[in-house]
Amino acid sequence: MAEKRNVMGLSLLFLLLFVALLHLFICPFTKVEESFNLQAVHDILFHRFEFEKYDHHEFPGVVPRTFLGPLFLSGLSSPVVFLFHQIAAPKFYAQLIVRASLGVCVIGALWYMQKEVRRQFGSTVAGLFCLTCASQFHLMFYSTRTLPNVFALPLAFTSWTAQRYGCFICLSAFVIIVFRSELCILMGLMLLMSLLSRRLGVVKLISFALPAGILSLGLTVAVDTFFWGKPLWPEGQVLWYNTVLNKSSNWGISLNLIFTLEMMSLGCTLFFVPLGLLDRRMKIIFLPTVGFILLYSLLPHKELRFIIYTFPVLNLVAARGCSFILSNYHKSWMYKLGSVVVIGHLLVNTGYSGFCLYLSHHNYPGGTGMLELHRLQRTNTDVIVHIDTFAAETGVSRFLELHKNWRYDKREDMSSTNPEIKLYTHLLMEANVTKIQQLRGTHRPMAFIDGYSKIILNFFHVPPVYVLFQQKTVLMERIKHS
Repeated sequence: MAEKRNVMGLSLLFLLLFVALLHLFICPFTKVEESFNLQAVHDILFHRFEFEKYDHHEFPGVVPRTFLGPLFLSGLSSPVVFLFHQIAAPKFYAQLIVRASLGVCVIGALWYMQKEVRRQFGSTVAGLFCLTCASQFHLMFYSTRTLPNVFALPLAFTSWTAQRYGCFICLSAFVIIVFRSELCILMGLMLLMSLLSRRLGVVKLISFALPAGILSLGLTVAVDTFFWGKPLWPEGQVLWYNTVLNKSSNWGISLNLIFTLEMMSLGCTLFFVPLGLLDRRMKIIFLPTVGFILLYSLLPHKELRFIIYTFPVLNLVAARGCSFILSNYHKSWMYKLGSVVVIGHLLVNTGYSGFCLYLSHHNYPGGTGMLELHRLQRTNTDVIVHIDTFAAETGVSRFLELHKNWRYDKREDMSSTNPEIKLYTHLLMEANVTKIQQLRGTHRPMAFIDGYSKIILNFFHVPPVYVLFQQKTVLMERIKHS
């Protein structure tokens, strides 16, 4: 029996790993939100002690971010990156290795969580929890994304579920102070539940929280002061910028509750959450999560990644609801029908995930254009390419700078009317008709890269839903005058 449980647990682990890596290989590029951590990992791996070459000196971003995550990730991935470097593999493979290493950490945390779920709620709930996570697009998609939220995700919930409060308090202090300060809401509510239920005492809370907080703050200040060259607590500045100054609203305001985003991410699984709450134990897990979502909804700027920590918890509650139906399968035709719905919802989620993955694959025209340039141009040619802001935000990273003899420039002050534009042999830029026309005297289109534009819904068309693509980026080459 124990051997059977181990085989099942490993099967679920491999399923989660396979799905996460599938999302990575279909969508290998990254967006601007991930750029600091990704570029920092690149610089640590390839520039090492040549700190003056690090990307953050030229492109620091709106607010500074910590180097602790990139240091950990570069250390974790460096053996495999070194091996690929020895066999002269393209540097782009290193980006996949780095992101895969992060994904392994996230999936490892989910697998550890399912082991605790199996201990507390049984193998059926644990199995359904893993299947539910694997069927959802956003959790698997984000698991390999180098976002501060994803760095915090593996540390955010498991130890609390296992009632290892000392470990949970220390990890909470670390992720709040180093990666994401808003987690003080979620983890604070979790600790409040533990205090109210008298599973945790105030003295124990303080005895763990105080030294953990001081050590975490000292670590991030020491490391980031070194890399940024000035006294700095990055997450403190992020907190001040986003919450106190409310500058995050500059990037968009949404009046809707964040529950709308939750519905997008969980898919059909959301409908099984109320059924899972019939188990009193699930209410203790659920209340801090819903409290976090409600409180976070008060902020004007909302993004799905801000609440990614709630996905595994809500999936656990839904899995308990699904297990309630499946365990009563033999009792009546209603439960038999319900069991079909449970299986069907996993299939619907999987279909929706496949559709989202297809759209996402076509949503990185900058990265696709960069690889296309390397395909079209010979390695030994002299290339000076300018990458505009749009291309840099839609997939271009330093891992795509494949040739040492090429020059890659991301100057943000370089416009199509600047006389210096003629110095570049190639331009990777947004496919803007006006800009292309302005460059007709110096450069001509070499290749257009299509990207996702929008979804068209037309009930008189078969199929009624289809995707519209349009030219997003263009590769321009300098005109050779005779």
